[in-house]
Amino acid sequence: QLFSLLARELFKLGHSVRVLTWSPRYQGVSAKAPGRETVDGVDVRRLWAPHGGKSLLGRAFAAWWITKLSFWRALFSGGVLLIPSSPPTLGLVGWWLSWIGRRYVYVLHDVHPELGIALKRMKPGLVAGLLRFIQRRNLARGQTITLTEGMKETALTLQRNAHVEVIPNWVDATAIQPKPKGESEFATANGLVQPFVIQYSGNLGLLHPLAGLTSAMTDLPETVLTYIGRGAKLEATKLLAKHMPNVRFFDYQPFDQLADSLAACDVAVVALEPGADRLAMPSKLQGILASGRPVLVLAPADSELARIVTTADCGIVVEETGDPLAIARAIRKLQGDPARLKTMGENARAM
Repeated sequence: QLFSLLARELFKLGHSVRVLTWSPRYQGVSAKAPGRETVDGVDVRRLWAPHGGKSLLGRAFAAWWITKLSFWRALFSGGVLLIPSSPPTLGLVGWWLSWIGRRYVYVLHDVHPELGIALKRMKPGLVAGLLRFIQRRNLARGQTITLTEGMKETALTLQRNAHVEVIPNWVDATAIQPKPKGESEFATANGLVQPFVIQYSGNLGLLHPLAGLTSAMTDLPETVLTYIGRGAKLEATKLLAKHMPNVRFFDYQPFDQLADSLAACDVAVVALEPGADRLAMPSKLQGILASGRPVLVLAPADSELARIVTTADCGIVVEETGDPLAIARAIRKLQGDPARLKTMGENARAM
């Protein structure tokens, strides 16, 4: 979504934009996506790439495959390269081509291997050392954009001579407008207009502590929690909520219906694991703010995410991300003060 919006805006400003990407896997649409098309003036080319699976070897092969194809495609095209940080090896395309005069911008959304180590998904060692070596090369010769001051500081510890700018994630605030839950087609179709609804929309990933939120619903039988999306924690979350009828799951919604689905709640959730603050930033925050919804933040109080919401007075922060009772208390507090909810929603949109 972020790169799609950016590509469209660059085209509107008069730039020629070509996007090299991979067949999407959300909602089983990979069979429908054409290999090449023009979208709002942007030339989009989709290549096949292996998924990689859960094994380290599989993921390494997939990263190598994607990096190899990207290098050869980029070698014979002109202009500035805009390169995302996932997989980490992709940044090497910019580093290699910089030696023949190509310019690149590295968009650092996840700081590896530090993020994997912080989440205990990776141990310090050979693989982590190799990823750190790659990351230093990615940062060495191009311009880098990252999301927070903490992430910038982390990047500079990896490569002290890096040129790093902080640019928060963006959103189309014209396309996503606040509207009452009762006007949401998604809410109406799924019986979400009457109950008080807490919504988590997006990737249920390893970065996001969701067990405490899900368990909190046992103390809130009249409140509905909706998960809209997929991710590594989806099955575990479904298993935890197996006997909770007030926890409901939905697949990703089409992008052109995002504004409508974001409106199908009273409070939206953004969650970030402790220790990940200086290494990543949930991209869903800007869409929530644009929709004018109060934010329930599950993250350390000293995290940049928590500071943003607290400073803007557009939500509430629960630092005990795994404590169902603390989360339930926060939800009751929000539910019991409609006037405060309204003010928080207005403040969210004002950001």
